[in-house]
Amino acid sequence: MADALDKDRSLELLVDQRDLILVTGKGGVGKSTVAAALAELAARRRGGAVVVESTVCPRLATMLEPGSNIQVVNIELEKALPALIGRIARLPAIINALLTNRVVRLFLRTAPAVGELVLLDEIREIVDANRARSWPVIVDLPASGHAVALLGTPRAARRLVRVGPVERLCDRLEQMLFDQQRCELVVVALPEELPVNETIELWRRAAELGLHCQIVVVNQVPRPPVEEPERAWLDQVQEGDASALGRVAGAARSELLGVDQARAQIDRLRSAVAGTVIELPRSIDVDPRRRIGTLLDTIAS
Repeated sequence: MADALDKDRSLELLVDQRDLILVTGKGGVGKSTVAAALAELAARRRGGAVVVESTVCPRLATMLEPGSNIQVVNIELEKALPALIGRIARLPAIINALLTNRVVRLFLRTAPAVGELVLLDEIREIVDANRARSWPVIVDLPASGHAVALLGTPRAARRLVRVGPVERLCDRLEQMLFDQQRCELVVVALPEELPVNETIELWRRAAELGLHCQIVVVNQVPRPPVEEPERAWLDQVQEGDASALGRVAGAARSELLGVDQARAQIDRLRSAVAGTVIELPRSIDVDPRRRIGTLLDTIAS
């Protein structure tokens, strides 16, 4: 398995080489769309994939093509918690008695780090279950701020609990998350100032944690309405023609300004992160399946 990903085929090699792909980014940047596109790409190249989310409003299943060999899993913490406690304690009778107690269930739901450990261990179980058939697991993580806290939970918990089953659980989770041959964090951004700022900070924090993070996907990158040599012509038309043609030229010039601003943010991002920055074109298609199909065509071209 190669350590470095070729820049021209980085997303293809990503789904070929990693068993676990974690996708995050600032809210609203399209990380779920990118996660679904990676799952579709992995299914094409490896015969199948699992895509995971953890939300009260699951949506990934509606974004995937019917008939795709992709298993969609929504991790519900209420259902995953007994399984985790069972793996730790291995005392079913006591566990069942505890989990039927309303006060105990409330404590477990609200205690710091419990939900995070439950989610991560359920992901680990899914990865292990799919290792034999070589299906990668793509996880649509929460937005970047919560995602970093989530991925740092095992290390934080080990500082508090240095022996026993919880320590062993954290050790298993860290082995999964920090294995650079198997696990990679992919960050999704928009070509705008605030998402780029948050992406740069997330990249720094991921490096501090020891997470393997080599790819940033910049989503919704605008394309210029005209080629570079035609910019001067637009200026001339806008200044010399007050008719509809001049107004059209002015609108195109404004759009070009937006493209320039987006390009400046992408350039700033490239200079701040030591990895591969992949640009995906802007899409106005409201149908998520068609939008993902467009992304796949871009990746494969």
